Amino acid sequence: MIEMRVTGAEELKNKFAQIKADMYESLAAALVAGGFVVSNAAKTNAPKLTGNLARSIHIATKTADITSPERKSGGGTGKGIRSEREVKKVADRLKGKGKAEIFVGTNVAYAAAQEFLGYHHKIGVSPYLRPALDNNRQEVHNEVQRAIAAILKKAAL
Repeated sequence: MIEMRVTGAEELKNKFAQIKADMYESLAAALVAGGFVVSNAAKTNAPKLTGNLARSIHIATKTADITSPERKSGGGTGKGIRSEREVKKVADRLKGKGKAEIFVGTNVAYAAAQEFLGYHHKIGVSPYLRPALDNNRQEVHNEVQRAIAAILKKAAL
């Protein structure tokens, strides 16, 4: 008769469960970081007469602007940005649906005209948002790769 004993199975199971939880939050943070890369490039590219268009470019989910200041219950502005809470929501979407979206854009009325009426004028060149993504696609991809590498390193795999 052969007897085999497996030790450490429960610890291994717990480690894999922790890796899975970290994975969703790390990937969500990488998506937001990639959004910041595109957002910053779009702000640089945006034509600037008053600077309103560039200032209005933000990162969002379907439900919230990630980069807007949090509001205190008394009506004032709290410290920081909403990103920590929104990253958690994005991680929950990744976990539940296997996919999540991050949007980079603006709600300025004339933004579409600046983006889609491609012409050169004295305050800059249109478009500004599409080139921000096109020129930084690799950097966004690198953010996700760094997150995956960090997850694997943490797991010592």
